[in-house]
Amino acid sequence: MPGLTMRPAIFDPFGERLDLRPGQEAACASAARRRPVRTRRIVGAVLFWALAAGLITARGVFFDPSTAFGPDAPARVAATQAPVLR
Repeated sequence: MPGLTMRPAIFDPFGERLDLRPGQEAACASAARRRPVRTRRIVGAVLFWALAAGLITARGVFFDPSTAFGPDAPARVAATQAPVLR
């Protein structure tokens, strides 16, 4: 295969590998590598929001106000003599 030679890997100061292939070939390779990252990010965001919506829905469906602060919460609140601000 003419034109394919092994070159030593070259890294930037942050440890990222530099792609030294010429022109179109390098652009296609970087776009192909970038696509799965974007897909994973979208899938991750969808899973996060689905989980958040499920938790909020479950909280709303199974919420029991009488046990939110204990069964005697209304009596405790009524027994306190908090000053009324006017």
